Amino acid sequence: VDIKSGKILKKISIPSKKNANDKKNLDYIISQTLSLAKNSSIKKIGIGVPELINNKGIIRGAYNFKWHNKNLAQYFPKSFHVKVDSDVRCHLRAEKFYGHGKKNNNFIYINIGTGLSYSHFKNNTIYSGANGFAIHFASSKISLYDPKNEKKVSLTPEDLYSGKAIMKYLKKTKTLKKRSKYLNNVSESLASLIGNLINSVDPSLIVLGGGVVLNNAEFRKLLIRHTRKFIFCDDV
Repeated sequence: VDIKSGKILKKISIPSKKNANDKKNLDYIISQTLSLAKNSSIKKIGIGVPELINNKGIIRGAYNFKWHNKNLAQYFPKSFHVKVDSDVRCHLRAEKFYGHGKKNNNFIYINIGTGLSYSHFKNNTIYSGANGFAIHFASSKISLYDPKNEKKVSLTPEDLYSGKAIMKYLKKTKTLKKRSKYLNNVSESLASLIGNLINSVDPSLIVLGGGVVLNNAEFRKLLIRHTRKFIFCDDV
């Protein structure tokens, strides 16, 4: 990457799930990264991990990889300057340095991909929370009780509205009518969560990213349109 313009000069893909064993996956990723760094005279390495990362750069979870409690920076020789962070905060950095947030001092980046996550830039810094875990808005179970009908609904939004869940449903649904109805309902449900996130943090800009919105124009339009309904104040 050209650090002045953000232009991608060369792209090299290393599979993160080449093996069933995540220890072998980690060893493979590090060996490939070191080989790339050696051939390109790289001394600074940034690592984005799709997990909870605390403010010390230590992985605190095993949602995608069994790397709980690992500090990936310690797997590299001390001659390298290594920084580890949650992948969604890395996306936010890219938007701040080179993208839509370049001239904005209070915005959120929302990732709608394999999972659902967000990151918030405000007051010239990325807000990571007291522990580093301020990235989730749809990953915990929500429990709602309706006393009028004496009914209770409990669900985890990410299990239903992430890219993984959406693609799984669309693959087995062939009729256009069902697909359209599904995308409309899912986008509205997800929009309600995004609307409440906006109501909570009051950003001046929202950047949507992740494979679902980047590769599906219909879904993106529906999501933006529905989100407007759930933003509490008309000034936003």
